Amino acid sequence: MTPESILTQPPRVLTSAQRQRYFDTGFLAAEGLIPADWLARLIALSNEFLEASKAHSASNEAFDLGPAHRPDKPHVRRLRALVDRHPDFWRFAAESVLADVAADLVGPDVKFHSSKLNYKWPGPGEVVKWHQDIPAWPHTNYSPVTLGIYLEDTPPARGPLTCIPGSHTGPIFVHRDDAGKWTGSLHDRDVATLDHARAQDLPGPIGTVVAINCRTVHASRANATDRVRPVALYVYSSADAFAWMPAPTPTSRTGAIVRGKPATVAHLDPTPCPVPPDWSQEGYGSIYTAQRRETRDAAD
Repeated sequence: MTPESILTQPPRVLTSAQRQRYFDTGFLAAEGLIPADWLARLIALSNEFLEASKAHSASNEAFDLGPAHRPDKPHVRRLRALVDRHPDFWRFAAESVLADVAADLVGPDVKFHSSKLNYKWPGPGEVVKWHQDIPAWPHTNYSPVTLGIYLEDTPPARGPLTCIPGSHTGPIFVHRDDAGKWTGSLHDRDVATLDHARAQDLPGPIGTVVAINCRTVHASRANATDRVRPVALYVYSSADAFAWMPAPTPTSRTGAIVRGKPATVAHLDPTPCPVPPDWSQEGYGSIYTAQRRETRDAAD
């Protein structure tokens, strides 16, 4: 569906102004949408998996571990394929208000794509460079939206997500270096073309939902506080969007319809998209391993 046709559908959760702002800027931050019981459950599960990570010394199908990870001091950068880690992560994706937020932004027929839980630990080593999401998992159209839920209060000092307004209508950049190696970030020459003065932080209290269109250029600064910044990330698309390359981190639920019905016709957007690596052959670590040029371990 096009933005114009989506906006003709009655809103479920978001206001008309919020939906319009999302389509105008390519992003949105909304407070007070996630019920307290769901928020408490997500936080409890996050804490349980951080505790479980202490038993691991290397990254695996569940954990992307940072170089400082130790049994007495976990350094989990990402909990992968979130909906396959615990049934409640999938229940939240499919049964909670989050899928209704997605329907307000992609249309009434909603397809689930992927999910993860990212942790930004204190210190200068947790910067995420400017990037777009869609070059890693291209679709036949550009409806995919990432919905992030802050699991801690996230003021500007804690490294919230930062977006360039209107960049979702601009170029889709090649996320490779001059040698053709995947970097997961914009090349320096493309970063130089961005209007950094217009970049907007998306801070918010615990439970804030941040929506980012798949073409929006975004990043996040270092966490300058003494507390970790966890954010659960769920990706949805319109049902008429079809992935044309393997997903970097597929889940058992990828492609499931969570609202409405399956599409009978694909929506094909003519805007070209760069081709990513074939993740089914090359394997995928995370945006952290790509942007820091870390060597992927066997589990990646």
